[in-house]
Amino acid sequence: MKIFGKHVFPGQIVLFASGVLFLASTTYDVHRSIKNNQTPPTKEQLEALQDFIRSRRSSP
Repeated sequence: MKIFGKHVFPGQIVLFASGVLFLASTTYDVHRSIKNNQTPPTKEQLEALQDFIRSRRSSP
């Protein structure tokens, strides 16, 4: 198959497409994490975290 006048194998197309998909999903995940971390935790979330930490420490 020729693309832009150069011979390209189907495997190269698949490799390129999977690389683009990986880059897009990683970029989306990073931006989603940044957006979620911009709001401070609520009091209920902090209390739940402290309860979880206390329960983990008291377990043998």
